[in-house]
Amino acid sequence: MRIASILDVSLVDVPGIPVTVIFTGGCNFNCPYCHNAQLIPLDSGEEVPIDTLFRKASGSLSDGFCITGGEPTLHNDLPELLKALKESCKCHINLNTQGSIPYVLKRCIPYLDSVWFDLKAAPERYSIVAGVRGNPWPKIVKSFKMLMESNVELWPRTTYVSGLMNPDDVIAILDFLNSMGFAGTYLIQNFVSSSGVREEMKERCKVPERSEIQNVMEHAPEDIRVKLEWR
Repeated sequence: MRIASILDVSLVDVPGIPVTVIFTGGCNFNCPYCHNAQLIPLDSGEEVPIDTLFRKASGSLSDGFCITGGEPTLHNDLPELLKALKESCKCHINLNTQGSIPYVLKRCIPYLDSVWFDLKAAPERYSIVAGVRGNPWPKIVKSFKMLMESNVELWPRTTYVSGLMNPDDVIAILDFLNSMGFAGTYLIQNFVSSSGVREEMKERCKVPERSEIQNVMEHAPEDIRVKLEWR
């Protein structure tokens, strides 16, 4: 597995639980607004054997683990790592994913407690916002459905980017969540122009005003709570 870095303790990646964060290298999306753009290349990070990674990660004083990236499900040995972590500590295991690799995600589900699921845009605009040529939407639907049918806590979220997205994207995502029978909190966070965003992309990606999507709250189904988290 290609690993970029390990953060010993984070208090913000999993609500209410201090976790060790493992950043995997490589992503099959090329989102212009990515704040970890240095992790997009498939050769980013360094190859670390699972047993070595397990020893490094399991020495922390946190109450769980968050696996993020990059896109962790690019790595076929991700389920092996999750299994080792779960069996060793019986602690909370969280995964961040955009859901485009369902066959790996399926193997991960038995070892997961929660998943942050990044929904990028309206289905017809997914390729544009995710920066890919093909249409990943069918695979994303498959992954979301698998998680809905599991016992894993599912936390959908969207990063809203002015200049790249519009309120109709959020409305379409709400419609999708409703059609899937999702009930719970849907998090919308604002794009932040951090140092991790590629300079050539900053012209396309603007920091939004909260008021830009305030009205989408009116479109939220009864069982879905929209949470705006402006940073």
